[in-house]
Amino acid sequence: MRKSTASSLLAIVALGLVLRLSPLTRFVYFGSDVGEYFRISRGLAATGHVALPYTGWGVTYPYFPGMFFLVTGASFGGLELSGSLDLVAPALAALIPALAFLLAVRILHKDSAGLLAAAFVAVAMPHVFQTAHPIPASVGELLAVAILLLWLRLPRDSRTWWLLVPATLALVVTHHLSTYFLIVMLLTGLFVASLVRSAALPGVRARAAYIGFLIAASLAYWLGYATTFRTYILTDVDVRPWWLLLVGLPVLVAVLAGIVLLRRRSSWRYRPSSPSLRRSAAAYGVALGSIYTIMAVAVVFRIPGTTIRLSPDVLWYFLPFFAFLALCGAGRKHMDFARSGLESGAWFVGLVLSAAFGALAAARVIIPYRHVEFMIVTLAPVVGSGFVQLVELGGLSRRTLTVAGIAGVLVAASAATAFPPTSLVENFEEGIRPGALDAAYWAGAYADGLLASDHRGSTLAYGFGGVDATWDTAPLAITADTFATARADMCSVGSPSGKTRVDFVLIDRDLAAGVQLSPMTPAMPLSPEALAKFSDAPYMKVYDSGFARVYYVNWGAAGVPCP
Repeated sequence: MRKSTASSLLAIVALGLVLRLSPLTRFVYFGSDVGEYFRISRGLAATGHVALPYTGWGVTYPYFPGMFFLVTGASFGGLELSGSLDLVAPALAALIPALAFLLAVRILHKDSAGLLAAAFVAVAMPHVFQTAHPIPASVGELLAVAILLLWLRLPRDSRTWWLLVPATLALVVTHHLSTYFLIVMLLTGLFVASLVRSAALPGVRARAAYIGFLIAASLAYWLGYATTFRTYILTDVDVRPWWLLLVGLPVLVAVLAGIVLLRRRSSWRYRPSSPSLRRSAAAYGVALGSIYTIMAVAVVFRIPGTTIRLSPDVLWYFLPFFAFLALCGAGRKHMDFARSGLESGAWFVGLVLSAAFGALAAARVIIPYRHVEFMIVTLAPVVGSGFVQLVELGGLSRRTLTVAGIAGVLVAASAATAFPPTSLVENFEEGIRPGALDAAYWAGAYADGLLASDHRGSTLAYGFGGVDATWDTAPLAITADTFATARADMCSVGSPSGKTRVDFVLIDRDLAAGVQLSPMTPAMPLSPEALAKFSDAPYMKVYDSGFARVYYVNWGAAGVPCP
């Protein structure tokens, strides 16, 4: 690697790191699930193991402890646990652009394309925003992309197994959705690469063996060890019986293998043609138009798998990012000439098919919008290829300052939109302010019953304050206009800690601006009537910091007591 390439890549990784840590300049934490992660990490630091019996809402988290060992390990090295939780996962995620560079260079053999691919991942909003959260998915994605790199090397070097096996086991115990995405990408890529070639794909046996190992390890862990994942997550699909999806996997693999065998009998050969500047520019325009069509659907109707409709402002706010992303249209045809170009393109196709299937049959398990983060990585080499090809076909190769200026504008403008205003993300406030933590710690000291809040508030109260909390099982405790309407929800609540009644309610300024009840539904502002009901009996205000308030529910003054 040339020194200029190395220094450019280092600058891109630094930019990615700064962006992913930038929310900490405004918030104590970034991410509405951070309370759950803190609770588990603190328990691991105190006892040396992750306790599986768990009374939080994230019942599967203890069974996928990979990130918690990293967070706790960093705290043992001298970093305070809260700081370790804030820094470790986003810092690791900032390395993904470097892996995107290596992927693009291995596929395209051009450092310039690799640098553009890395820069794209470093600043793309869906990737930056998600990986700025201290979540297991960030660590899982880092492992999955590293495995993609090893996968490309596997046919030519059997020693790769020595890295693939531990990386795969680490992925399986860290994040189930990243593991699933990897299975989908590898299966789709292997099928497409085998289908296009008229002869057997080099190293196909080693690759098939690895996919078999990955699937076997995943299913063994999910079904044999992660009991809550098997009970609560795998069964939460719109297909009955739920296990039909698992039974369908070997059937699907057999069908794909049969198609490949039939292909061997055909003499047809795929002969790609190199596009001209006009065709590449037209492909760029088609890609940009397609992106806007998809976003318009999300504005007019909803994001697939959710009930969320985007604001029309996204159509202009994310124009720089969309312009950057649309370079994949210009680079797609050129990928056909790369050794693994078609295969890497099939990774994206597999994710698209999976997202569509998730929206139709398993939106709460195979979450459609969570695919986008991985799509960004799979499209990065294509984006890099598109930029390089437009430069070369357009005769701009020697105009270094012009090319650098165009790339700089795309990168800088995309980076500026990486953290959109909460109004553009349906009022979901992911930042945790000091006042929210103060209320959680106060509740931990003085609340001796079930506390109701929204998603973010309840996980903070549980994770930092140690209070039994609920949000999705008693939503009317927050959103109802009157106590009479909320009473039935509050009187018999099936919370993670058991069936009981709501004795405390926590409201803060961010909750009032957008009540987070589900990532699948918009965060609607709390109505004036809903806020006003807390001024009357049976509610008694017992804490008020100016930012957050806690109300005690005096069931003796409720007219008819709650049993």
